Parts: sequence; C-alpha cells; structure tokens
Amino acid sequence: MSVSPRRLRTGALALATLAVISTTACTAGGSGGNANSGEAKTLTVNTSFVLKTLDPGRVYEATGLTAVHALYDTLLTFEGSDVGKPVPALAESYDASPDAKTFTFKLRSGVTFADGSPLTADDVVFSLNRLKNIKGSPAVTVSELSVSKTDDSTVVVTSATPNPNVPVVLAMPSTGVLNAEVARDNGAKDGADAAQGDTAQQYLDTNSIGSGPYVLKSYEPESQVVLEANPNYWGDKPQFERVVLRNMDVQTQKLTMQRAETAEISLDISGKLLDGLPESLQTSGVQDTVYFLFLNADPAVSAVTANPKFNQALRAAIDYQGIAALYGEGAAPGAGLVAPAFPGTLPASEASTRDVAKAKALLAEAGLTDPTVKFNYPAITYKGVDLGTVATKVQGDAAEAGITLELNPQPLTTFLDEMRSGKSPLGFTPQSLNYPVADSLINNMAPGQATALRSGWTVERADPAIVAAGEKVTETLDLAARATAMQEWQRLMNQSSPYIVLASNSSTVVATADLTGADYSAAGWQVDVAAVGLR
Repeated sequence: MSVSPRRLRTGALALATLAVISTTACTAGGSGGNANSGEAKTLTVNTSFVLKTLDPGRVYEATGLTAVHALYDTLLTFEGSDVGKPVPALAESYDASPDAKTFTFKLRSGVTFADGSPLTADDVVFSLNRLKNIKGSPAVTVSELSVSKTDDSTVVVTSATPNPNVPVVLAMPSTGVLNAEVARDNGAKDGADAAQGDTAQQYLDTNSIGSGPYVLKSYEPESQVVLEANPNYWGDKPQFERVVLRNMDVQTQKLTMQRAETAEISLDISGKLLDGLPESLQTSGVQDTVYFLFLNADPAVSAVTANPKFNQALRAAIDYQGIAALYGEGAAPGAGLVAPAFPGTLPASEASTRDVAKAKALLAEAGLTDPTVKFNYPAITYKGVDLGTVATKVQGDAAEAGITLELNPQPLTTFLDEMRSGKSPLGFTPQSLNYPVADSLINNMAPGQATALRSGWTVERADPAIVAAGEKVTETLDLAARATAMQEWQRLMNQSSPYIVLASNSSTVVATADLTGADYSAAGWQVDVAAVGLR
C-alpha cells in the first residue's frame, strides 16, 4: 500500500480506554527540523506520550506499544496497515487444530537476542507464562492460554476454549519474547506467584532484553525514548540507526510538521487538525475508531430512552453524513460497531441514513410528545475533534424531529463514573479496540455483558435474535465465516440495540515526503518504526 501526499489513505480495533485519554501528556519535545544532522541516520517520532512502562508483560498504553514492538519480537506480526492476517515473525510457521484449541509454532532458526545469545522455545514459554501470571493489563488476552514446548524450536499454545484468534493475540507487543535468563536474573518470574513476586519492571523500563530490530538507549517517560539499531538483529536491518520518540502535544506536532523537512513523523494529527498541513507531507490512516450513542434500556433510569420506538426515532433523526463531515479527512458515516479497519465491518453502502418523517412517525407511535432526555458526553477533544461539537449537531438533528436533548458536558472522570454506574439516560463515546479482534465486542457489548449492563441492557430486554446471533459468532471457528457472522450481528444490533453508531474516523501517521513505510497500523503499535525507510 503506497503512501499518498496529503491525501489520507483509509483501509479495511474492546472499548476505547477513555480513561487513558485524559492522561496524555502535553509538553513540547523539541523544535523539529532535520533529524539527520549527525552521521547516524535518525528518525524522529513526535507523539503526545501515553506511557507507563516498557515491560512487555505490563505494557498497555499507546506510546509503550510503539516502542515495545520495535524492541521485542513476537511469534507473529502484521505488515503495514493490514491487520486481517498475522504473518510469520519468530515463528516461521504454525498449525491450528480443527477445534481451534491447539496451536503449534515452529520457531525459525538462527534468531539471537541483542546480547548474541540464542532464542529458544524456553524463552517463549517463559515470556508468555510471565505475561499471563503477572496479571497486568494485557494479561486478559492470554488468560485462557497454556504454553509448553515439545523441543527447543517448537512451542505449543493451548486454549481452554475454542479460539481462532490466538494467532492474532500472539502478534501483540505484550507477547514479546524476553531473554529468560537475563529476565530471571533481574527479578522476573513466570510462575503462579508472579503477580506478587515479579520485580523486573524497573529493570525492563531502562533495559531491553529482546530480539527486535532496536534496543533501548534511554528512557525518559516525561520527555523522550531513544532506540538504537540492534547490531545482532536476525532480520532485515532497519534503515534508521536511531529512533527518537519525543513527547509533544498535538498542536506543537502540527507546527513542527509544517516546517519539518526530513525523517520526521507525527502520530496524533488527525481529523480537522490535518487541515492546513503542507501538501508535501504524507498521511496514512485507517478508520479504527467508532463513535456511538448509548441509550439506557432500563425504564427505571429513563422511560423515554427505554422505549424501543424512541430508540428507532432517534436513529432516524440523525444526519449521519453531516456528523461524519465534522470529523474531517478519513471519516465516514456510521454503519456498525466494527470499524472499517477490521474484518467483520459492514460495507459503506449500509451506513445509516436520515429520515426525519420516519422519526416523527415513530415518536407518534410511541405516544411521545416533545420528549426530553439528558445527554451526557465527555468534554474532551479526541483525535482532533471536539466531542461537544458532535453532541451539539446530534442535539440539533434530534430537535428537527421533535426530540429535546439537554446537553450535559462532563469532565472525563465524571462521565466515566456515571456511565459505569448505569445511570446515564443517554451518552456519547468513542470506541477503539485494544487488539485487532472485532468479535471481542461480543464479550463487551452483547446483551448481559459488562458494557451492555451499563446501559441497562439485559438478556431479558434484548431481542432473542441478537442473543442468538452473538452466540453464532463465538461458535464459528473459521475466521472468514466469523467475520460474516459479525456482520449479521451488527445488522440486528442496528435494529434494536441501545447503541447508535454515528461515524468512524481515522488515526493517522503524518510523515515527511522522504520516508517510505510510514503506514498507520491498527494493531496497537501505531507505526512500525523498523519498517520506515528513506526513499
């Protein structure tokens, strides 16, 4: 997939970590300009740091994932913007059992860690067991997995339940393979007591012990992280000998990129913020974020939003094309809960459309005259878009159909607390996937699941067809067929779930014209810095 000058490329990620949004640092990291003034070729990556650790077993935040992906190899990986199919990395091949419970990985020969020692199956087993047992944030992805080896080059991963997405999980940066001997020497544990006994994080924040294309040179979590090329890397050598991740707020990123000339990337300029950038810059993006309304289905919270006819009336009242326009380049009207970046998305032709006359008729059928509902939303700007602007547009659209929405902007923490309490009658939020498995939405948003219960949506209040459609997704082991089942689930959800999908928009990599391979990835690491080169 080629990179186009100043024309956003969009391509085919369980709920957005909204709490993380509020912690993003906003400090300028430098003045930009030519990053290669010295002899060593340096790639500069500007991003507003969301960074807590570089320990693969604990890493969960965006900036950490970008760095860890460059420092540690995984069994499988993704190339460029394609998150549809994992490709070989440490594992040259793998086999899956018909019941999707047993996955056998054949390790490639000749792989060494950065210190020159060989990587074997023991290191893989140790790393995956440690990830599971220290029970950090990313451990949920491997909680049902068991890991063993049959010989020094063969690893067997077993799932307690059928799970065709195991290969995708094993491409995530948190499954990066550590040098087990060095890790143990510095406090790492992989046993059942690891959650209490593992003390390796401090060491791993300042030392990398992986086999990736880069090694960690310096770690300053408030300002910058510096990577240097691994001289013992087994794969294709990265073109840049040095990568500097700089902590920089998004407005400063935009100013920096407006004058940048060589080897510079920014990760947070998206949406309307792309306006005004020089045409010479490159942009790469995929629609990986969905924005949706949630209506409370519990009559005790709101008799209005719990009314199925009101639900359908509000759906019909919204100007989806107009809302998508508020998001700028790379946005599209909402079709379903799966963003276009992932398998299982609905085609653009199925995007929702407006019908004000239908909305008014549905309100009449519901026996509702001038209904009024409190509309909560977080008072933040996300991916270049002020969510208040979108909420005001929804309010205006609803008013044309006879629905009054009382806007209630809230600080993020207040919004989250009220949403989690299940007391919000109507709310608005973005959603991204923490790892590229769209059917993980079933575990969150299907009736009776955690996110659904925050909207009072129990199994008893749901259409039985939706429940059955969700069960079909999880029972389908072929990934192509599962993606089709996800589409059918979304179509039913669009008819009667408490979620109204407004739009999807793109995360974006903005790069100088001299770079190749600066593709945005929805796999979590944003950009594969080792794949970036000079033209």
